[in-house]
Amino acid sequence: MANPDPKQEIINKLSRLLLPRASASNDKVEGERTLRFLKERCLPGRQVHFVLFEDKKGQQIHFTCYVVQDAAGNWQFRGAAGDGITGTPGPVVEQGWANLGGGGMPDHFYAGGYVADHGLDVVRVRLVAKNGTVIEDTVEDGIVLFLTDQLVTLPIEAEIYDRSGKLVYKHRVLG
Repeated sequence: MANPDPKQEIINKLSRLLLPRASASNDKVEGERTLRFLKERCLPGRQVHFVLFEDKKGQQIHFTCYVVQDAAGNWQFRGAAGDGITGTPGPVVEQGWANLGGGGMPDHFYAGGYVADHGLDVVRVRLVAKNGTVIEDTVEDGIVLFLTDQLVTLPIEAEIYDRSGKLVYKHRVLG
């Protein structure tokens, strides 16, 4: 069922599927559970949101949620990628690391997740797809989020950059 508000559509879908009694606003608490929208990217008719759910025990689960607008102007939930309980993202490495989930390949690509800094002052992540498409985002509160109209084919590599613009590490993130 579609909704005229994209965030409400995400709340409704996550509430029905995974998160009973999740809040119905951008940062509300209900029954000691919290659902917060931390970052978003928008293109005409498409949005991706990075959402954090905290249960009554304090455990946090994140989701990268994708919604599209139909011809009537309503928003429909079309996909999500998530992770278990949040913490230091990625494997135990000393390099910067982007722990991403996403979907929509090849023509509705979205992705998001946490970036491990490991003291390297990581400020930017660039995704490079097999077909040459390049998408970048600035790290904000340890989070990156990607959305593009361009064709994206797998595999995708993440390039991790520090404040000086130096490439500190790269690794495959999808595919």
